[in-house]
Amino acid sequence: MATLDQLRSHLGTLSAVLWNFGASFPVPTLDEYDDGELGFAFTAELPGASTPRAATIGLAEIWRPRAAMSFRLAEYEYDFIEFPLERRQAFHRHDETHFLAEFGVAVHEHCEEQLGRPSCSHYFGLPLDAYEAIRRFTARWGQPGPIGCAQLRCMA
Repeated sequence: MATLDQLRSHLGTLSAVLWNFGASFPVPTLDEYDDGELGFAFTAELPGASTPRAATIGLAEIWRPRAAMSFRLAEYEYDFIEFPLERRQAFHRHDETHFLAEFGVAVHEHCEEQLGRPSCSHYFGLPLDAYEAIRRFTARWGQPGPIGCAQLRCMA
């Protein structure tokens, strides 16, 4: 659960973490949607080779209203695309009803050792927050070799 002020602070901290890695991106905003949900979505370009494109980290979250003036995280998409090494890793929580009914989990991962050619469309995953996602993405960033898709379990 988080208040509006805590969500603003959360978004500011995420921005500061990415800026500390040298990422460039427009200042993100916390947006209110017609149904009362709050959210943000932005993509940060990491420093490095710009050909074919620099590596990016995308962060998006949707927070649903709960009790008076508080919100709970309902959906997220944390994506890392490393264009220079042609690979992708992502942690998602969306379409919860579908994923719970079909696979018994609310979250899933994406993993592509070769960008645009996934071996599996969705992998089982565990919930995590944006800070852990950034930590995992930046630990992999620029490192040669596979990112570990073979170690994940495909949802089929």
